[in-house]
Amino acid sequence: MAPARSPKGLELAAREGSSYGTFLYGPSRTVLLRVAYAFARASDPQPYWVDIRDPNEYLDPPGPVELGWIPDDHLFVVSRSEARPQDAVSNLALWTVVRSDEPRSVIAGLTDFLRLPPVVQDVLSRYGEEFRRPVFVVANTDRVRDYYPRDRVGVRPIVDAMLHSGVVPIFVARGPPGPGRLAFDLVIEVEAPDLVRWREGTLRCERSLNGAPFQQDQRIRLDSFPALAAALQGQKDPPEPTT
Repeated sequence: MAPARSPKGLELAAREGSSYGTFLYGPSRTVLLRVAYAFARASDPQPYWVDIRDPNEYLDPPGPVELGWIPDDHLFVVSRSEARPQDAVSNLALWTVVRSDEPRSVIAGLTDFLRLPPVVQDVLSRYGEEFRRPVFVVANTDRVRDYYPRDRVGVRPIVDAMLHSGVVPIFVARGPPGPGRLAFDLVIEVEAPDLVRWREGTLRCERSLNGAPFQQDQRIRLDSFPALAAALQGQKDPPEPTT
């Protein structure tokens, strides 16, 4: 079956009120990050961006960070070492914030939250209580894959910790993923070899749920979405629709 295409452009935004974890993966880092930016802005005009990269590490061709699309107060750069899970810290800190009569579910949720890297905990604590659920892109998660669980059971508590913190997470990983991707509610493969050939690319929906903008097993061309086309051509915003 040929990929679907709409001449009027399709929507990337989730149904209003929907909250779920998204996982984007594919072969090209630049394409992935620009696609993630367009996805995030479809639901939140000012998304937050957690970028896993070492100091003085830049992407070429440039992604949203290099292009200056992420304001300084919405950008949090985390090195590989800073992005390690904080198991030792969480085990010690947990008992300073819970009572002995706390339900097991509350303790489990706090434990999962406290395992997140400190900078991510801080960001979620400060921005997870806005009137509208903010979108958080966690970029380049493949760079710390060895530090975290790789199966569905191990990954899902991390997704739940972010959802329970009041934010909508979008995780982005370059390369072939493991089974842990199925812990996310919406899983999209960005099938584009590189930025030069992005028009040949498609979005393939591997997993979905009610309220998401895609159906499972659906494959749609990247150039069907004005926001994606703009980002992949180096434009922060899509052109205004003509009447």
